[in-house]
Amino acid sequence: MFRYMQLGNIAPMHHTAHYAGSKLLNEYCFTREGFEEPYSILYMHHPPTGESMREVYSEAAWGRPTSRGEAILERRHFRGWQVQPEKDFIAGRTLLAFNDDLTYGLCHPAAEEKTFFANNDADELFFLYKGSATLQSLFGRIKLREGDYLVIPRSCPYRFRFDTPPGLLYVEGRRDIDIPQEFRHDAGQFKMDAPYSERSFRYPEWDADLFENEEPVSIVRKRQGAFTRTHYSENYFRLEGWDGYVYPYAINLDAIQPKTGRVHLPPTSHLTFVGGGFAVMSFLPRPLDFDAKAVPCPFYHSSVNCDELLFYHSGNFTSRKGIERGSISYHPSGIPHGPHPGAYAGSIGSKQTEEQAVMVDTFAPMTLTAEGEALEDPDYPKSWQETRK
Repeated sequence: MFRYMQLGNIAPMHHTAHYAGSKLLNEYCFTREGFEEPYSILYMHHPPTGESMREVYSEAAWGRPTSRGEAILERRHFRGWQVQPEKDFIAGRTLLAFNDDLTYGLCHPAAEEKTFFANNDADELFFLYKGSATLQSLFGRIKLREGDYLVIPRSCPYRFRFDTPPGLLYVEGRRDIDIPQEFRHDAGQFKMDAPYSERSFRYPEWDADLFENEEPVSIVRKRQGAFTRTHYSENYFRLEGWDGYVYPYAINLDAIQPKTGRVHLPPTSHLTFVGGGFAVMSFLPRPLDFDAKAVPCPFYHSSVNCDELLFYHSGNFTSRKGIERGSISYHPSGIPHGPHPGAYAGSIGSKQTEEQAVMVDTFAPMTLTAEGEALEDPDYPKSWQETRK
């Protein structure tokens, strides 16, 4: 919600008659926060209210998450690489943790799905950590590659196209997901010391395959955790153009500029996105701290207001034992955490890190799910125990 976009054929003025040849187009306002926040306006061949049938969609079970029950307070490691592709991008999701602000999990679709999905409960953030895919949405297509973040505004219908099953981390932001306000000046442009600029992002492109046909389509919509499949006998996505500030966008880890300092910087220096009740940070390859006595390894800390979920994407994770690509560490508030034994002293003198990781810090405690329990490494809580001679 940070840059004006225009795609295709639009009217010269809002709320006036606009035609494709002799056909009067249907103006569709796609808004945020009622009519008080950013919006986009689309010009559609068919009214978006033209559904032919609605039915319960029962294939997805993650809409109303349930707790695994009372869980001991300890640091945890989810072996995310063990999740096998199954179902499609709607039903094939493994939910690991949730609270009133967000849900957090993995999406490993085994097969493409023609049906579209619209999440009316939340904005969605995806991180594509394996494979490639193409997003098709109401606003156009975005080609995705490994290392991409993808932000999809709530209620936007979309689907993924791919040749081989991709691996995705996903976060539902029940209030919002956005660019940190402190990265922008009052005119809305990114400041020069922000970790990215408008040039860093990728935006929807015209999708002739989707916008220029009359094939019937279906959309599964999630609202208050329940899923409804809506059928349209005409192409809901038949479009002439749109403009505005609301649409999906993507950015790759390679396009984000990391920060470094004289001594170790706190995780907030790696901020990428913010949501209602949480923040997302990106740890990237960079020169390490340059003070002669600097300890590059993260210091021990107790983030007493934050639960931390850290997804390990690539590189050598020097502060952790037993961590692999696709691992997710969960460090809940109420118990200190930091580097494993030997990593703190062993980091002194290091000049460079090549690791890539995605961290979500939440400001309310997360509740763990039964699905995540099967992925847990039972030895991880013991990995901080010092070996005494």
